[in-house]
Amino acid sequence: MFFFKSASSLMEVFRKLPGLQVNPDGTMLLGSRTSPTLFVDGKPLNMNSDELQVYLSSLSPDMVQSIELINLPSSKYDGQYQGIIDVRLKRNQLLGLRGTYNLRFQQNENSFLDNSLSLNYKTPKFLYGLNLGHTAGSTYYRFHALQFLANTNAMNTETKTITENQNYNIQTRAVFEPKKGQSLEAYLRTYQITRKGITGNDLTTRDNTNTNTIAILKSNNNSNPKQHNYAGGINYDAQFRTGELHIITAIAEIDNLQNENIRNTDQLSGTLVNHWKTHSRNNILIRTAQADYTQKIGTGKLELGGKFANTTTTNNLRYDTLGTGGFNPDPTRSNRFSYLENITAGYLSYLGTIGKFNYSLSLRSEHTRSIANSETAANRTERDYFKWLPSTRLTYQIANNHQISLSYSRRLTRPTFNALNPFRFYFSPRNYWIGNPYLQPSTTNLFALSYSKGALNISLNGGRENEPMVRYPEYDPITNILAFMGTNLPYRDFANILANAPLTISKWWTMNNSIGLYYNRELMPYLGQTYQIPVYNYTISSSQMLTLKPMLVDLSYNYESKSGNSLYIYAPVSTLDIAVQKSWHKNRISTKLAIQDIFDEGERRIIFREKNIIDNDFTHYNGTNKLVFSLTYNFGSSNYSAREKQKIEEETRANR
Repeated sequence: MFFFKSASSLMEVFRKLPGLQVNPDGTMLLGSRTSPTLFVDGKPLNMNSDELQVYLSSLSPDMVQSIELINLPSSKYDGQYQGIIDVRLKRNQLLGLRGTYNLRFQQNENSFLDNSLSLNYKTPKFLYGLNLGHTAGSTYYRFHALQFLANTNAMNTETKTITENQNYNIQTRAVFEPKKGQSLEAYLRTYQITRKGITGNDLTTRDNTNTNTIAILKSNNNSNPKQHNYAGGINYDAQFRTGELHIITAIAEIDNLQNENIRNTDQLSGTLVNHWKTHSRNNILIRTAQADYTQKIGTGKLELGGKFANTTTTNNLRYDTLGTGGFNPDPTRSNRFSYLENITAGYLSYLGTIGKFNYSLSLRSEHTRSIANSETAANRTERDYFKWLPSTRLTYQIANNHQISLSYSRRLTRPTFNALNPFRFYFSPRNYWIGNPYLQPSTTNLFALSYSKGALNISLNGGRENEPMVRYPEYDPITNILAFMGTNLPYRDFANILANAPLTISKWWTMNNSIGLYYNRELMPYLGQTYQIPVYNYTISSSQMLTLKPMLVDLSYNYESKSGNSLYIYAPVSTLDIAVQKSWHKNRISTKLAIQDIFDEGERRIIFREKNIIDNDFTHYNGTNKLVFSLTYNFGSSNYSAREKQKIEEETRANR
């Protein structure tokens, strides 16, 4: 891919990949509108959005051999994986030391700095690796809402959050290779997050003309979120004459702590309306073991494997409200919640060839048993379900680099731990969201027809998701509180057509253009009515690289048309980025200066459709307009690119 040359990190490569959308908060969507799981060398590397950005920013593009986007994973993969990005690193196993230092500095209203250092040392029998990372500085988020209340007054919400960061990442590993084709690996890692959040919120109520002020409620929220992640594991890989064996074992603990101090003041009278403090702790312990075996049989290949995962999580949220005699516990909002989940899975797959046809048939089964217990509310919810997840793929090789394929797969989406948690989390004085311990898992049947000829790729995807999980608003006209609740819908139908093709204009000008056409329709019961609104939208993206020696100039553009769902309309959004890159000292040093979202149009505006129910119009902005400087320095006597640590699938759900 030509835009590898113009990127200073793998994260920047991801932002340009056709069929992949990287949002301002770091979350990603494949062209099929599914959240992908990152694989490295064929093994999962699941992370939350923060850790994922740090990891991808630490990898330079010259360490990568290939990137594959898998929109339709087979039954070999966990049912939770709706899509996969498989990154293959270069395998030049030269003896000696290889090191990479990455620096990334960004500036808008605030400054933010990423530093990472990767060291790998190879001997004839051992490989030692050490990764160090440090993140410092501040980011900001802005929220604006205009809502006309039941009494026709206009309520304006202005929220700005500045988050200060001091985060550290350490990974260490040792790999023993007794002979060719065998390796035993042990690793340890930790990710430490320390933040300070300062949120200011102005809630201004005016008359129905939105001119005369009636009330101003000012809210200040100071929070100190911390997260301590620890993990370790032992992996074994063996290659035989006609087979392969892979064993993965891991244990991980994620500990989240947060204190908040929230004051709401009437600005017109200067009186304190209310004052509360919160203390929350969320602890997650994950144990997993997985084995995969592959055996060649004639011209085909048999794959089989199994996995077991055990997860326990405990949550404690306490509200203390200022009253007579000081702060007193608030039992209406405090809660203790625990969750236990056991997953047992197995799969069997066969891949074969008949003439110009390649085919695969696979079947996966997953058994899940879970217990959600809200101790404060005395609610206990048990789940015990068994899912069959088949998949198949048929590919016809028309000619060299010219093929057509048809695929089917059924996938499973379990509720994230946060979505099940019945805690009340405020993001403004009259807005909060709350989890639902009664959420059911959803299943999705996906079909895909794809065609490729040379660099041209076209795919048609479609399917139905049964019991999709969504959040919906619930408005109280008396208190003017807007709560966002979780629920399962009956079903959601979707389809899309994706196309992309690189184009060489001249020796110094190359480009890649992508277009996507999307359809979405969900069955949404809401307040006694059922909404089935078909939504059509399209996306256009283009990346232009100009080789103007001694520099590379990169111009990228993304546009998403008006979209939405049964309840909301999403306004169009677009971004334009420009960057200049130069290499130094025989390409050991690379520097890049970029302006992202040049015209500052990355704000996301969302409008509620049924204004007679909730007349609400709001925007989210993550500071996408910024100046970014990045530097990569490669050093050492070896060209060896170490295979990165895999992390287990359950950690992604824990960190969402």
